[in-house]
Amino acid sequence: MENRKIQAATSLNPNDSDVTTWALPEGAIARLGRGKINSMAFSPNGQYFVVSTPIGLWLYELPTLSPIAFWDTERGMMGGVSFSPDSQRIVTRTFAEVLGVSDIQSGVCVMQIEKPDKRQIAYPAFSQDGQHIVTISEGRDSRFYIWCSHTGKKVRETQIQPPYDVYPLCFSPDLSLLAGKNSAPNDMGRNMGDGDSITVWQVETGEQIANITGYPDRVRRFCFSPCGRFLAAGNWHGTIHVWDVVSEQLKGTYADYGESQMYPYFLPEGELITAAVSECKVEIWCMEKGEKLDEFEHRGSRYNTVRFSANGTQLAFAGESEIQIWTQSNNTESHTLSTLHGHIPTMDTLAFSADEKTLAAGLWRDNVLLWDIESRGSYRPHGEQLSGTSHVVYRSDDGRIISLNQYGDNLKISEVGKSESVVERLPLEAGLGRAKAFSPTGHRIASADRNDNIHIWERTSTLDDMTESEGWKKHTTVIRDEEFIYGLRHSPTGFAFSPDGRRLASISRTRDWKAGLWDVDSGEQIAELPLTPLLKRRTYRGYDTGIAFSPRGDVIAGGTWGEIMLWDATDGKTLMTLPQPEGNQRPITLCFSPCGQYLLSGSWWQKGLQKVPIHLWEVATGKNIATFKGHTTDVQCFAFSQDGTLLVSGGHDGTIYLWDLEPYL
Repeated sequence: MENRKIQAATSLNPNDSDVTTWALPEGAIARLGRGKINSMAFSPNGQYFVVSTPIGLWLYELPTLSPIAFWDTERGMMGGVSFSPDSQRIVTRTFAEVLGVSDIQSGVCVMQIEKPDKRQIAYPAFSQDGQHIVTISEGRDSRFYIWCSHTGKKVRETQIQPPYDVYPLCFSPDLSLLAGKNSAPNDMGRNMGDGDSITVWQVETGEQIANITGYPDRVRRFCFSPCGRFLAAGNWHGTIHVWDVVSEQLKGTYADYGESQMYPYFLPEGELITAAVSECKVEIWCMEKGEKLDEFEHRGSRYNTVRFSANGTQLAFAGESEIQIWTQSNNTESHTLSTLHGHIPTMDTLAFSADEKTLAAGLWRDNVLLWDIESRGSYRPHGEQLSGTSHVVYRSDDGRIISLNQYGDNLKISEVGKSESVVERLPLEAGLGRAKAFSPTGHRIASADRNDNIHIWERTSTLDDMTESEGWKKHTTVIRDEEFIYGLRHSPTGFAFSPDGRRLASISRTRDWKAGLWDVDSGEQIAELPLTPLLKRRTYRGYDTGIAFSPRGDVIAGGTWGEIMLWDATDGKTLMTLPQPEGNQRPITLCFSPCGQYLLSGSWWQKGLQKVPIHLWEVATGKNIATFKGHTTDVQCFAFSQDGTLLVSGGHDGTIYLWDLEPYL
């Protein structure tokens, strides 16, 4: 179905150079972070670079990497992105399964194409003449869709029958062929990633023209040669195989590149190059010559996105929180490397410095990032790279920012901002989950292990003396009751300390929802916190939960599907139930204001939402006094200024919003 819609882009002009204010939602002061990197592409003419994110589409000028425009902020999370051959249009796919075509010069989304059925569509691409857009639906009943790129009219729909789930996929340069690896399921029907064949289909007819069997490796990336006859498959372990599509014969193997993820690319003249990505380095090779063209270091991430430009002279490497652009100059021995900052991953926690001039964000699969509130610029603390992943940050009672993160099966503790990290490693039984909590007093830590036990650690020395692991000791383990503890390791919102650190509230993710209040010193239960009996929920992750203590320690808030419960923190009795409005059925990110008079709830995404709501509640009356909508997916965390007038929210979309609460208090 066609749906033409005109939408102007937010463009750069001399009076609007601060991208943190572009296309802000109502009530927001600024946006820190430009969204997670979902996809990216170079324009064929070498003038532009585009990044699709959960909050919209960012267009950058090459080679300066200056932002030119930010658009498609209302259509939901952006997925695949591709330029037209003349570099004048961009096609994108949203997670709402809508294709959008944007005109670069006018800064307008000129056309939207609604998905034709319930199938998920992916990999939008322009034909070589720019007249058509081709996509494929994912799943066993896969189909090719071809639309006119000017009218949005469907030209052709062709069904194919892949035997199993097919990933990754790759179109030939002229879009006449599609290659995919078939991953056979095990006896239980689960895809184990050990596929047994590579299949090539003809797009026009859906006919299978090749089936390369016996392929033993896990494919990272496919690439067709310019003529479409040869297919290069790069794996996760330093090897590239090249196959003849017509004869189905192996034509060559390039190996011995270590434990590198291989990203092959055929140059327009047919020469094969590759990016070999190891744990902390990217190497660029000319395969036939066995010649390394260049190498550069990266911050280290297993979840990378790599794209070559059309002529192969540029490469974009995206880690979790930066994009590095490698460029080969006219002199083949001269190369440049530029870095684009601003795109950040999900964060679980936020914390203000004591003077509230700096905001710390604990990032997923990355290190702590600091933001200067006044300049709105981000930086690493003293350039340090704290080891480990998924940092959680807290402000201690004396105003210092503390980082907790998983390092193998140890809990690592660092004071953020020190030129030399202070490190503690606390071994935990059965390994760690993501969930961790830091007591407001700063002397206790709780962490859930893989067996859903909560371990409490206590600091026996001051932060200044925190140089040996003996500075912390195991205090207790909360009673092992699966009904109360199950699922906590998966969520940072599953338990919370009281302000004095003596009590711990927990809420489970079982099908029968349980919440409890625990004595930290004894590990015994103080009270069970009543919850509304759970009705059967046929929804994605409908059992997620969240819990928070008020700053005075007198009220506990718990979020479950469809409601927020307020309990007396002394005896566990129910004080109030806050039914949640439609579109806010998962209010599991909770935070009280410093004065304790207000409660913030942030929803996690549910089907049909384009913007996820944040609600401000008056605790005494249960009245919803304000609602903010900015994040396009799960609201992960909050932080308040001490006077309660500034709210900071962090999202799974890779953005942090600053909200002015003064008009509502």
